[in-house]
Amino acid sequence: MIKLKYNLQWIVKHQGYFEIDEAIIFPQEMFEKFAQINNLKDVTVQGTGNLDVKEKRLYVELSIKGVMVLPCALTLDEVDYPFDIQTQEVFSFEKPDPLEEVHEVKKNMVDLTPIVFENIMIEVPMRVVKEDASIQVEGKGWKIFKDESETKDDDYIDPRLAKLKDYFKDK
Repeated sequence: MIKLKYNLQWIVKHQGYFEIDEAIIFPQEMFEKFAQINNLKDVTVQGTGNLDVKEKRLYVELSIKGVMVLPCALTLDEVDYPFDIQTQEVFSFEKPDPLEEVHEVKKNMVDLTPIVFENIMIEVPMRVVKEDASIQVEGKGWKIFKDESETKDDDYIDPRLAKLKDYFKDK
């Protein structure tokens, strides 16, 4: 897995500006604890980083593209779901105000990999359905029965409360 880590000294050496164009492969183990996503394929990260020396902040613009492999909501078959995410992130080399949406940099090392993964996970849809998906109505040792004698909820009277209907007949 390629890690997108940048040291402050390296950033300063490049006059505070750098470009990112990397392909990232996330290990399969990362997805074992997530039921809503099975894998990520063809993830590319492109963007720029710009250091503001006075504020001691790094401004990063990222374009994250790839394919999510998601389980179908009906069949649990794998569905390829392409994504294209545009994001802007701010990193502070000093302790930021807790109310600011700024990532604090530890040990002068900016790590973009968890930020990329976090942005992808935010974009995972609640559910996807494969185009030709249909629910199986039977399989080996099981079958879904459809009750033909379905009654409306309005007509159904709970037997425990049946005597109450006689109480209201007179009124």
